[in-house]
Amino acid sequence: MSQSSYSTAAGNELLPMAGSRRGPGMAELFARRQKDRRSITPDQALAHMCKVMMGTGMLSLPLAFKHSGLWLGMALLPVLCAICIYCTRQLVFAQHYIGYVKSQQKMDYANVMRAAVELGPVWIREKGYIFKQVVNFNMFVAQLGFCSVYFVFMADNLKQFFDQTSTIHISQAGWIGMLLIPILALCTIRELKALAPLAAMANVVYIVAVCIVLHELFSDLQPSSSLPAAGRWEDLPLFFGTVMFAFEGVAVVLPIENEMDEPIHFITANGVLNTSCFLVLILYSTVGFFGYLRFGDGVLDTITLNLPQTT
Repeated sequence: MSQSSYSTAAGNELLPMAGSRRGPGMAELFARRQKDRRSITPDQALAHMCKVMMGTGMLSLPLAFKHSGLWLGMALLPVLCAICIYCTRQLVFAQHYIGYVKSQQKMDYANVMRAAVELGPVWIREKGYIFKQVVNFNMFVAQLGFCSVYFVFMADNLKQFFDQTSTIHISQAGWIGMLLIPILALCTIRELKALAPLAAMANVVYIVAVCIVLHELFSDLQPSSSLPAAGRWEDLPLFFGTVMFAFEGVAVVLPIENEMDEPIHFITANGVLNTSCFLVLILYSTVGFFGYLRFGDGVLDTITLNLPQTT
């Protein structure tokens, strides 16, 4: 039987997980939170989840399909998406169970780790603070890497656009410096509720851009028989790495879920998590499959590099 711990006068004692007669049920684990000005609705949470999951990694999925093969990639992508959903659900359930044990409705990643360690086996309970800082460090490094990729991606595209269509010629570093100003302004907005309209607008712009890319992809498709159904085994790690980078939204799962006044809507079968992952999976499968089908083995690191350059 799965067990955890809670504090008593005699020390930490084991507490059964949901499913046993004494354990908390879904209604207790995902109890309604008190609504305040920062609370977000399921629709707003869905907009945020789609926004954070649809990133620049999507543009590299045709290259991932090149590494895996056309049909093997199409089969593995839903599998990896299902693994991401499962791990994310485990994370959310762990957060709510630990919050139930400690009587806390909201917890961030680092404190979930600290509480889990402190409620764990005797030999590791004193290491909670260390593991909390390990999580903080890993989150910082991961987000620094993601943000760096975004800065370089935006700067390269702006530089290419203005170099080809105007007399404005600014270096990549110059564009990064100018982008820093509006990005820092956005970072001053600390409430997801205030960011929800911007996230929805970003999703619309993103979908329009994807439609433009898909229009080019559908213009001259190769027959699927001309491409390998499965790639080389030694190239599969490159496929896995690219796909996992594309599904990059795990860092904001708990911040989004913590702002919902009805957290049960995040985790249900047709809730925010499953719906956002399903929508993103459809988009990723389409871009990856047809991007590779359009450009074949000539596909470059980012699909936009294969698109016609016009002035």
